[in-house]
Amino acid sequence: MLGRRRGLVVMLIAAGVLGLSSGPVLAAGDGAQGPSVAVFFWQIIALLLCGRLLGEAMQRIGQPAVLGQLVAGILLGPSVLGALWPQLQHALFPPSPEQKAMTDAVAQLGILLLLLLTGMETDLSVFRRSRRAAFSVSIAGIAVPFLCGVILGELLPQSMLPDPGKRLITTLFLGTALSISSVKIVAMVVREVGFLRRTVGQVIVSSAIIDDTIGWIIMSVTFGLALHGEIDLASVAKSLIGVAVFLVLSFTIGRRLIFRLIRWANDKFVSELSVITTILLVTGIMALTPSASILCSALSWPAS
Repeated sequence: MLGRRRGLVVMLIAAGVLGLSSGPVLAAGDGAQGPSVAVFFWQIIALLLCGRLLGEAMQRIGQPAVLGQLVAGILLGPSVLGALWPQLQHALFPPSPEQKAMTDAVAQLGILLLLLLTGMETDLSVFRRSRRAAFSVSIAGIAVPFLCGVILGELLPQSMLPDPGKRLITTLFLGTALSISSVKIVAMVVREVGFLRRTVGQVIVSSAIIDDTIGWIIMSVTFGLALHGEIDLASVAKSLIGVAVFLVLSFTIGRRLIFRLIRWANDKFVSELSVITTILLVTGIMALTPSASILCSALSWPAS
């Protein structure tokens, strides 16, 4: 315990020295020359503080902390803070693409780590036993909200449509927006309520993953109709085949390969956190699989 406290003190002192030594650099980023690291730190402080306080408040009334964190995002966004104090909101969250990219990068990394933790605690044997329930919940959870969105799109007056001549596109978009749930939010809620290692939690997470897959297929159909006026069968087939191939390879060759890689890192490396580093490397490569395919196509390389 004493060693941990000393290490924490050293880290805090090092952070303070770094902040003092980089003061001119932080100030130099406030102009139009590029993103500001100081503004980025203020953003992280505001998000952590508001998210933690509202998350704590939600937990005290028996709700998941993620609900408070979502409310914190709304309060800090243009809907509340931007309406009440727009100067502060624009100063804290500048609209420049460079500044947004810094926060987005941290957000994407956090999402990736959250999904990694969820995957590490997922029991495939429970999913295999409950796959019928997972598919049933997923299909019902998509069909009912999608039907409600379609009915809403058909009943909307023409004055509320972005393009009255493309009511079908609006209808499909509303149905998709209402029927697809966020895997990240579902996983966080299930983790916080302590259901992730239970059968009901595995069914919920599995259903959310299936929902997300079906949602991308529906979005492919909707985009094809919006861009070409007809269903792009090639794009839909590419999405289906790509998902199927990725899942088959991941659950067969991929599982054995990753297991051997982690075991090799544990046996061969003597440095600390070698296994965690290997897991993070594999996670990043898996997350970049679609991007790598697109990059190889753009560079005219054969995608492996």
